[in-house]
Amino acid sequence: MTALERLPAIAPIGKADHAELVRVARLVADRLLAHRWKLWFWGDSIGLEGLLDAFEITGDARYFGYVHGILKAWTSRKIGSDEWEYTAAGVALIRVYEKTGDPALLEHAIDFAQYLADFRKAKSGITIRYEKAAFDLPPELPGNHPDAQPAAASREEPCAFVDTMHFDAPFFSALYRTTGEEKYAQWALEEITRQIELLQDPATGLFHHFWIERTSKPNGVFWGRGNGWALLGLEHTLTNLRSTSLDCTPLTNALTAQVLTLAELQDPSGHWHTVLDDSESYLETSVAAFVVDGFSLAIREHWLDAEAQTVIEKALRALLGSISPDGLVEGVSYETYPGTSGLHYRTMPTGAMVPWGQGPVLTALCSYLKTFCAMPDPEVVGSFKSDFSHQLNP
Repeated sequence: MTALERLPAIAPIGKADHAELVRVARLVADRLLAHRWKLWFWGDSIGLEGLLDAFEITGDARYFGYVHGILKAWTSRKIGSDEWEYTAAGVALIRVYEKTGDPALLEHAIDFAQYLADFRKAKSGITIRYEKAAFDLPPELPGNHPDAQPAAASREEPCAFVDTMHFDAPFFSALYRTTGEEKYAQWALEEITRQIELLQDPATGLFHHFWIERTSKPNGVFWGRGNGWALLGLEHTLTNLRSTSLDCTPLTNALTAQVLTLAELQDPSGHWHTVLDDSESYLETSVAAFVVDGFSLAIREHWLDAEAQTVIEKALRALLGSISPDGLVEGVSYETYPGTSGLHYRTMPTGAMVPWGQGPVLTALCSYLKTFCAMPDPEVVGSFKSDFSHQLNP
């Protein structure tokens, strides 16, 4: 009997509360609109994807227009001009292109893919995007935050991070889905397969935060949000590659192993610990959002059976209880730089209003509604395309 089969049933939120979920999505999305984006930085991608999902949930074109404007502005910049460009919102770029037909977005996506493909690879075959990863840095906090402290990194060295499982292969595979060019499917599969090999723990199915090139070993910490990045990265890549003849068995095996352990480690509150297997570490809100999103998608795709809905309902209730009246997702940790001990992760402060907190809640609500409720259809795809075509041909 699996962990999922042992769980007691929990009544679903239900269609009666559909309107409440839409209301919450508006609150969370409106709060995210006020964020001062770095463009680019870790987590910007899921923030913009979340706003696109807010548009799908509510039909409010403000959210779509906001993302379209940001990405359109990005096309005017030379690819690679920003230090953190590899964290850019490639999947959101593809999604907006698919709705608008704006050729500048597709051209930029193709250039961005080549930029990502040209990064150095380690002997193991994994791509190294962060050549000077600074260990044990404190997060960037507001100047008046009581925990603010100057940075004092212990060392810097090349590493590969679990976060990129959500950036790289989902983008390459989405570009394959859009263009039909097989090379992008191959790039996606090669990249995520190397990430699975080096970052997933074979005993638990959980993912380490990062892999260190010098030692050829992972850091040994199962960071909660990092496992959220891995979960969605695996699933989005699988959905995008469903039409290929490529062997995606390593991805489905990795996903199965991970979700069973995640189900086992869910706290009675519905949340997860920021270090998943450390019950002394605090409960961190964003993990529940990633799980609601990922497990809901897994049920839609028949990778998980209906028993998984118990995990989802507990996590969703925990998530809804963590949202303030003004739309702030509470209990989200600040940016978590690499560390080699659980203590580093246990001491990260929470309370951030950030894309990696607000965004996953929006993607979670959208995924839940698609799976278990009647998802509202804004019916605007055609009008966006026709409007854009009119702008090209006045």
